[in-house]
Amino acid sequence: MIVSASTAGVQSIPRRMLWFSLLLGAVLSVAVCWGVAAQTVVVGSIEGGWHYPYGQRDTVMPLMLLMRCLFWSAGAVALLLVPASPSGLRPWSILLVWILVATALQWLLRPMAPFPLETLFVSDNANSFYGVTQQHDAMEVLRRFNWIRIGAPLHVQSNMPGKLMLLYGLQLISTRTEVLPWLVVALSNLGAILMYVFVRDLFQNRRTALFAAVLYLFLPARNFFFPLMNTVTPVAVIACGWLLVRWLRTGRTIYAALMGLALYALVLFEPLPLVMGLLFAALALGAIVRGEISWERFVAQAAVLVFAFIGMSETVTAWSGFDVVRTFRTIGAHAVEFNESTGRPYGVWVLANLWEFAFGIGFCQITSLGVGLWSGLRGTGSWRERLARPITTVCLGLLAVLVTVDLIGVNRGEVIRLWIFLACFFQIPAAYVCSMLDDRAPIVLVVAATALQVAVGVAMIHFVVP
Repeated sequence: MIVSASTAGVQSIPRRMLWFSLLLGAVLSVAVCWGVAAQTVVVGSIEGGWHYPYGQRDTVMPLMLLMRCLFWSAGAVALLLVPASPSGLRPWSILLVWILVATALQWLLRPMAPFPLETLFVSDNANSFYGVTQQHDAMEVLRRFNWIRIGAPLHVQSNMPGKLMLLYGLQLISTRTEVLPWLVVALSNLGAILMYVFVRDLFQNRRTALFAAVLYLFLPARNFFFPLMNTVTPVAVIACGWLLVRWLRTGRTIYAALMGLALYALVLFEPLPLVMGLLFAALALGAIVRGEISWERFVAQAAVLVFAFIGMSETVTAWSGFDVVRTFRTIGAHAVEFNESTGRPYGVWVLANLWEFAFGIGFCQITSLGVGLWSGLRGTGSWRERLARPITTVCLGLLAVLVTVDLIGVNRGEVIRLWIFLACFFQIPAAYVCSMLDDRAPIVLVVAATALQVAVGVAMIHFVVP
């Protein structure tokens, strides 16, 4: 029986139950990887009109592919064989090393992929944002976005202008097409810092936070879709989550105002993650029940958040003429038309989306979710208190978001890419379970299984085609 700092107030859980959940996930990961290597696993739905194709690997021996994947996986877990808190190293130093190691491993992985990052980045089919930035300047895009969007390639038509604005910003650092995709990768990887502070402040446990940041770095969905702009979306979403937790923990109005500004930036970049409001609402309710913030203070500061959002929207409209609300409605209508024109039936995808999403988050992460929720609901205290525990609110909030975003049917297929922002938060229960075991072996197992899935998926499946 075990207890850790991150499970204060939670009844201890038998080690065998925690290990069973992780080992089950690892076995599922290996089985799916075997199916991918044999090209028998369909990622997507043939019946639903969308699936990710396999590449031709006739010139690569299956044994050689397996050896390369295992080598990459071994490199991913090598650093985890040292103590979680080495003497003389602070958590920030460990996190920085992990970000550098993950970036290096991602670089080593690219030769296994069917297409170079540069080819994908400049392709109008894979990443049409770059081409538009070469034809129009930033101010013109904001002033005439709806007109420019109509004549642009598909990805620009179906997105807000925030991704274009980010590319304009990155081009201030470098305009070289071999450098820009790696700037996108680096920016996405820096989201691990936000994941760390978000989980640390929520659970008040640095070990859980470090494990969550590591799993973020090796998230299959993120690594499958480099260097697309969807891999940067989690950075904005996690930033909003961290500001929320800081606001709830400190009760300071400045964090509510900053969150209002961050939400505007999120909508400008990608509005779909607004569905994460269900998770954020669960976190807020849990904080109120735990007495971290009063109802009155929360409502008053929530009003500040709304005013900050509206003020930012009106300022941008007055400065550039860009209307975020009108554009948001147009993009939403485009998504509905896309599903109809491509013949993707709702009834098929309401289930197929769940399988595709599971492939993108990792199978140890799936099996850990149930154990994490169970641990939060066990123990002493009233049901009200148990539901307010951080791990309980996280698990229930994530399930609510997943069910909602699936049932509304806006996305039918391609959810590995479109729901990357949600997949990142699904790493938290796995980090929590590994932290409860208070040993290095569990996180090594999860990272190894996840890294193997990343390597096999990148090598065998054409997730992004130029």
